[in-house]
Amino acid sequence: MERALLAKALGAVASYSVARDVPGVRVVFCDAAAYDQGYMQPEDIAGTVKIKGRGGTVLQPGINLLRRAEDFPKEAPLLIITDAWCENRLLLYGREHAYLIVAARTG
Repeated sequence: MERALLAKALGAVASYSVARDVPGVRVVFCDAAAYDQGYMQPEDIAGTVKIKGRGGTVLQPGINLLRRAEDFPKEAPLLIITDAWCENRLLLYGREHAYLIVAARTG
């Protein structure tokens, strides 16, 4: 995923979270591995998050990281940001989830 596109998506998450008074957002990047950036205040996401990797083709490790995390509420929903260039198989969530698809997959 292009850096500018990912930055726009993170900005959308930050704006929505601020508007909804969400106190913290857990940021996990998926590349060759899952990179946990921890909890961030919504106002800090767009400007200070350090992008590691730039999106990956395998999302399940990031989902698994959050499913196993003791400090991540079991009832918390997941928002998966993707350009849809990811594995073509059923992802196992075990909780509410939604996708923010930032560009249509072509090809």
